[in-house]
Amino acid sequence: MVNLSATEDEWQTDDETGYENPYDYDPNAADENDPTVDGDDPSLDPDEDTDESAEDEGDELEDVEADEEDGELAEIEPMYPSYEAWVEGWFTQVIRRKMGPGGGESGLAWDARWWLYPEVAGRFKALWYAWEEARASDKASAMSNWWIHHLEPHVRVIFDSDTGPMSHAKRDGSFSGWPALPYEPMPPGLRAEHTEND
Repeated sequence: MVNLSATEDEWQTDDETGYENPYDYDPNAADENDPTVDGDDPSLDPDEDTDESAEDEGDELEDVEADEEDGELAEIEPMYPSYEAWVEGWFTQVIRRKMGPGGGESGLAWDARWWLYPEVAGRFKALWYAWEEARASDKASAMSNWWIHHLEPHVRVIFDSDTGPMSHAKRDGSFSGWPALPYEPMPPGLRAEHTEND
């Protein structure tokens, strides 16, 4: 206890709690001088209550996040049930271009069997997701944004008759896409190095 009657030079600053170093204080340590903690009553265990409340709060947050995600998905009722339906019902009906003769010659390339080309199918799926989102958006500029920032970059690649996935497509169906890119598996040591850096 601090002696207030003493002069400034004589003040006693010993800590009665026994904690000489305030930075070495453990707030979870049991106080042996506290008569309310006898170690026999589990209802007085502060750690147990803290853990349970933390778990409950975590569960509640997960439930709220899951509800929000489900709510967002439920709010957007797609006009087309799949990207294939969107390609057949919207893309091929709305997007009209002057196509070249095919076979890698000048003009734009298109193959009616678009589903044979994994890259084209992947791009159409991404376009469909973005289109459904823009269509359901409350923003008036959402669809314009979709045309400019989503559709046009993809269409440039899809229809590219020089290097696009359907370049060299022929009307007789003799071309069904370029082969997959060759690759070699990453060496285990290098893979471990990349994993550690991530």
